[in-house]
Amino acid sequence: MTSEIHDIADQRPHLMVVASDGAHVIPRALIQSVIDGKQPSTILTEPVVQRIIEEWQQKVSP
Repeated sequence: MTSEIHDIADQRPHLMVVASDGAHVIPRALIQSVIDGKQPSTILTEPVVQRIIEEWQQKVSP
């Protein structure tokens, strides 16, 4: 398994997403860019998207 590691210390705040393929630290601005349609959702890995949807579903489900 290979991964790219990027120093994002200057891109705060961050979100931490624990997905099936490991923990990801993602700048909130990147997530907002995806929400706003400025970046394609494909910039996020499938396991990250799945985990975000799973957490959202837990928040909105009774």
